[in-house]
Amino acid sequence: MLPAWLVVPLVLVCYAAEWPSRKCVNGGRPLRYLVSVAIVVAAACVAVVVHRHVGGALGILTAVLAWTVVNSALIAAVVWLFDDRRLIRQLLSPRNQLADSITKAIGVAAAIVTHWYPAACPLMLPIVFAAHRFALRDSIKTTSAYDWAAFMWSESGWRVQAAESIATAPGCVALVLIDPERPRTEAAIAQCLLGVLRPTDPVGRYGTRQVAALVQVDIEAVGVIVAERVRARLDQAGVVCIVGVSVSLGEGLDELLIRAGSDLMARRASAGVSVRW
Repeated sequence: MLPAWLVVPLVLVCYAAEWPSRKCVNGGRPLRYLVSVAIVVAAACVAVVVHRHVGGALGILTAVLAWTVVNSALIAAVVWLFDDRRLIRQLLSPRNQLADSITKAIGVAAAIVTHWYPAACPLMLPIVFAAHRFALRDSIKTTSAYDWAAFMWSESGWRVQAAESIATAPGCVALVLIDPERPRTEAAIAQCLLGVLRPTDPVGRYGTRQVAALVQVDIEAVGVIVAERVRARLDQAGVVCIVGVSVSLGEGLDELLIRAGSDLMARRASAGVSVRW
């Protein structure tokens, strides 16, 4: 819709408007933000040139393809040179590309609708919202306070519940740390724990794939028994995992996590499982 000389100012205005919200997180990382702006400007310029030379519906498709290739290639190059190279696989994953393609399709549709009848443009907002929620659903699920589908707290929510449980415990507490061999097994683990722990015992995500549970017990031996029951229940359910435990009286949550993590790593080593965690 825009002439070529207006595309770059549009990109700059959009990124300038977004900067205040970016600045709230880790200071916004200005250098990374400028690199992102430069990459988008380059991809936009290439897309404009391609569309101008091809034209029509085919020009739109080739412009979107050109944008994707230039944008992904430049980001991959920057990551390869200055960041964790393992992120390139995430960048090029089919799921990430699908979300990116949906965003571009919505942009094309918004441009066509605006060109056809500008007053109809607000009708695109619900579609934009739905697409963004689809793209961010995993993040929303992970960061929400409680996941009712998996019956467990997020890590931050679990930490609050666990700290409160430690503070109100009349005796010892046992921290059970479960590390499954396969990801995305939180729901199965939570179902197993329902048959062993009390409903008031906080269960939540920990780290990238681990599940943590805190149990109030009378004496240290009971905490060890609880851990053994958890292992047996998970084994019966066919959930392949390693379970670490720490039982203590008067220690804080961080100390319990360190000891449970150490026990977990030792058990992984004894079982001949890679100790990388």
